[in-house]
Amino acid sequence: MEATREDALAAGEADDQEALGELRLEWQGRLRRLLAAQPDVAVELRRLLDELEPSGSTAPSAKAIHQHATASGRARVYQAGRDQHNTQR
Repeated sequence: MEATREDALAAGEADDQEALGELRLEWQGRLRRLLAAQPDVAVELRRLLDELEPSGSTAPSAKAIHQHATASGRARVYQAGRDQHNTQR
């Protein structure tokens, strides 16, 4: 865990999304194998997740994002729920 933490911090500082994605996948696999081998651990993990996210919802898709914009004249509005790259000038 220490090595992964150091790798994640370094990748975050370097904005290395590829490395962060690899670390995320690595730990998803480790957790999946742990839960398959020891299903009783899932109860404790759920308790911990509920403690960290009291609403009981840890899935990003369950969090609502509401956006509203109004443009007039020749104005433009660009909205995104996440990354957005705009090269228009």
